[in-house]
Amino acid sequence: MRKTVILAIAAAIVMFAAPSADAQGWGNLKGKFVFEGTAPEAQKLVINKDVQVCGNHGLVDESLLVDKNGGIANVVVALYLKPGAKGPAVHESYKDSAKSDVVLDNHNCRFSPHVTILRTSQPLIVKNSDSVGHNTKADLLKNKPFNDLIPAGGSLTKSLTSEEILPMQVSCSIHPWMRGYLVVRDDPYMVVSAEDGTFEIKNIPAGKHTFRAWQESAGYVQKVKLNGKATDWAKGRFDVEIKNGADVDLGEIKIPAASFK
Repeated sequence: MRKTVILAIAAAIVMFAAPSADAQGWGNLKGKFVFEGTAPEAQKLVINKDVQVCGNHGLVDESLLVDKNGGIANVVVALYLKPGAKGPAVHESYKDSAKSDVVLDNHNCRFSPHVTILRTSQPLIVKNSDSVGHNTKADLLKNKPFNDLIPAGGSLTKSLTSEEILPMQVSCSIHPWMRGYLVVRDDPYMVVSAEDGTFEIKNIPAGKHTFRAWQESAGYVQKVKLNGKATDWAKGRFDVEIKNGADVDLGEIKIPAASFK
């Protein structure tokens, strides 16, 4: 009888001393990046190779894409950790995708998507859906760079097991206008803004966190307006407090025209 009581007490102590990951709470971060001022139209690209194939897609410079309402596409928002800092707890909703394939396609003579995000646990499938060959070159710092010829309809698999500090450029030496970026991180707390500038990162651990924003033409997003107030994000970093079951909605994040090269 005494042994049974002791075991029950011990079980209760373990239960309260070691809460599950879900007990800590989770919340979401969202917002919308907006161009402040009159946005320039995306410039048509000069197509001078494989014109019969590549000249049929109305290709434009994707370094700054702004929709009719001012929304800025392809802004990267990712959790920022100081060097050597321990990574965050990861919500179970990300478990199924932790090892799923991420596809970077050479399609219509452009990289699709323009900005590809993947975790270090996910295989990267580099495809060529076009009827002409492409050369996919990735300039990486922490992972082994690659520079591979991919024939029409071909594909290859890459394993990028180290986190990259910055979005890393991808290019095609055959078609010099082709350019994209790879964002490689250990954790899943990253996103690329949609065509209308909106973004959302779900199921972030409750607590205080620092995020970093980056855009191809602007680099680190530093000068912004939040709720009409001018704000500086040093090196693109901004702090938020995530509360259990709640959304942190930054609203419209206006970036002035002068921020873009």
